[in-house]
Amino acid sequence: MTADVTWEARWEHSECGVSGEALFPDEHAPDSRHYDCSEPGEIDWCGQWECFCGAEGDGDWEDGDTEDESDDEVEEMAA
Repeated sequence: MTADVTWEARWEHSECGVSGEALFPDEHAPDSRHYDCSEPGEIDWCGQWECFCGAEGDGDWEDGDTEDESDDEVEEMAA
């Protein structure tokens, strides 16, 4: 994927329930910066991406991961 792909994603901490959102280019892995929480648990992300060509998809990943578990099916939009 190229810099023409943009992600819109949301993160949530499983134990304390704090969440946030991010908009970022495909080549940058986001980080929640939710470091000071005393609660255990993982911070999970889910998001959707869209390319200027109309292709789109979605994925899930853990905070700080550089690889996401994107859906294998990519929707192509007719131009």
